[in-house]
Amino acid sequence: MINDLSTTWGMVQLGIQAALVVWALVGIVFAALAPASAYSIEGKWPKPAWIGICAGSALLFAIWPLGIFSIIAMVAVGVFFADVRPAVRGYRR
Repeated sequence: MINDLSTTWGMVQLGIQAALVVWALVGIVFAALAPASAYSIEGKWPKPAWIGICAGSALLFAIWPLGIFSIIAMVAVGVFFADVRPAVRGYRR
């Protein structure tokens, strides 16, 4: 019974970790697709900064998915998806 519980919890953690890594990787793709000028026009941090934030977050999620720094990374990627991406989404290359 105890072994089943730890295995189940391990699978839940693995699922959370995989979802967080994919979320950050999708953020990298979306950040790379928008033109660099859109970030400055909208008054956001530069494109390389957001790509780096999402890449660093993906790496952190892959290494240590449920730590305090991962919570900070979740907030950073969340800010990208909630604030930055909607602002730069309409611009074309």
